[in-house]
Amino acid sequence: MLPLQGLKVVDLTRMLVGPTATMLLADMGAEVIKIEPNAGDDTRYQQLRHAPEACPFFLALNRNKRDIVLDLARAEGRDVLLRLVAEADIVVHNFRPGVVDKLAITYDDLRKVRSNLIYCSISAFGETGPYAKRPGTDVLFQAMSGLMSITGEPDGAPMRAAAPMIDVTTGVTAAFAIVNAVLLRMKTGEGSYIQTDLFSQAVFMQAPMMAWAAAERANPPRLGNKSPMALIIDVRTRDGYLMLAIPTAKFWKILCRAVSMPDLVDDVRFRTHPLRLRNQPALMAILEPRFAAESTEHWQRILIENGVPCGPVRTYQEVLADPQLEASARFVDMQHEVAGPSRVVGLPFRINGRATTIE
Repeated sequence: MLPLQGLKVVDLTRMLVGPTATMLLADMGAEVIKIEPNAGDDTRYQQLRHAPEACPFFLALNRNKRDIVLDLARAEGRDVLLRLVAEADIVVHNFRPGVVDKLAITYDDLRKVRSNLIYCSISAFGETGPYAKRPGTDVLFQAMSGLMSITGEPDGAPMRAAAPMIDVTTGVTAAFAIVNAVLLRMKTGEGSYIQTDLFSQAVFMQAPMMAWAAAERANPPRLGNKSPMALIIDVRTRDGYLMLAIPTAKFWKILCRAVSMPDLVDDVRFRTHPLRLRNQPALMAILEPRFAAESTEHWQRILIENGVPCGPVRTYQEVLADPQLEASARFVDMQHEVAGPSRVVGLPFRINGRATTIE
């Protein structure tokens, strides 16, 4: 039996953030009924190689759901929604503040037909405050949360993370909040009104850096692949790129031995962690020629044998064929009636050994 089996979810979400949350619930056994407008979820049209029924972005986050089309602006559509809510445990939406008031599907409206309803509202900037009515996308939250200010090369422009990190992680947070509300209802018998937003999530993801900035009363510097706190070594090998993380003096000594440069341990420029961070340009000038002389595979084998945390910079195609992910069953292969064979990412955890399955 899956953990959320027996729960019913009415999913009014679209795009990425909300569907991530409801997919997590569906994968854990909840019955999720996705409600789409007449034109369908906008995500269906973000990649046109396939028909709207088979857009990879849509397939990635909407597995294990049932799907219907309702026009909530019409009385007939709202009546159907209310009948679904009357039998549901959870409602999730990511409408902009004010939309649910116009549609008369607020928390207060819906708990009239389901008194112990768990209602989750996901918004861009929150439901109150000066930004509440603004639209938002992942890149705006990366920019406004400070994330882009610390991402990129020191002398370059601020950069965004290429993947929609804020969208997906906000969906995970929403699902976590919903599960907590389910546990609370089991204890009290009462429903809950959950509010979360992408702007807050973007800031939360940077909690350590925000604490540092508050304590130092300064902005963290933009250092490319380097860090003001940890020694990160990014080097070009003969045939690729390799990332190394040297968190403590122990790993620093191991690294120096592994690359046959034991004299670096006693070099006055690199004797302590703060000195190594301060003198990274001098350190890289020494290490770069050494790593460039051999292949990524050569260095990875030696470093792993010695216990140095390292890994190659890889492409998506290489990740899709990764043997560790295959062994963990982290990708799910499914047969779609329009797209044909499709591979999507499964859940990053197991419960009692069970991986993600497509129902």
